[in-house]
Amino acid sequence: PSLICFFFFLLHIWISFSAFMSKNSLTFLLFGVVLFLLVFTFFRIGQPRVLSVEEMKVNGFIKYGTSNKLRDFSLEDHFGAKFSQQSLKDKKLNLLYFGYTTCPSECPVMMSVMRQVYDKIDTNNIAYYLITFDPEIDTQQRLKSYVTAFNKNFVGVSGTKSEISKLGFQLGINKLDPEIDHNSQRIIEHTNHLVVVGNDSKIIGVFRPPFDSNSMSLVIKSLLRSN
Repeated sequence: PSLICFFFFLLHIWISFSAFMSKNSLTFLLFGVVLFLLVFTFFRIGQPRVLSVEEMKVNGFIKYGTSNKLRDFSLEDHFGAKFSQQSLKDKKLNLLYFGYTTCPSECPVMMSVMRQVYDKIDTNNIAYYLITFDPEIDTQQRLKSYVTAFNKNFVGVSGTKSEISKLGFQLGINKLDPEIDHNSQRIIEHTNHLVVVGNDSKIIGVFRPPFDSNSMSLVIKSLLRSN
């Protein structure tokens, strides 16, 4: 509607001054108006749309009605720097995934999906984190090698078991004690969700499996516009 009103406003101006302008001037004016409208229309079409809560749900994202703010926590990223609430302020959106480097299936799949999402969204306003559930095995260097193999900008986070569990509990992420399966692989069962947290430390919502990078990118672009 606003675009139509703007068009008629320009048309009114054109008619008002048509008596004082030459034929060539009117042609150039009309051409300019049409060109502007075309450029503006394509610009609007190219902008991501803000999705409704139901549309987000269809695309695998559960948006929280009331955003809960995280209580402070103290962990460490793979650079050796403190990772806390303050760390979340640097980016508009923070994508937090809990897993571990020796995970045989769910974690590498999720990390690959996160890489695809990163490639689909042209912005520096999103941070991507893997928070390990296995700090005894996942040393700083091991975490760094693992996450940067998927994307050089991904960050691994570790810390004490109590601090990791405290943050996981706030985000609705649960884990079980390590077990050994029949293939002698180290298995830690955990909630397979990707949590989205804003730069105000409020939990915006979660992505649940099955994960699709196209659907996730659509939702994230919407969240970037609306938050």
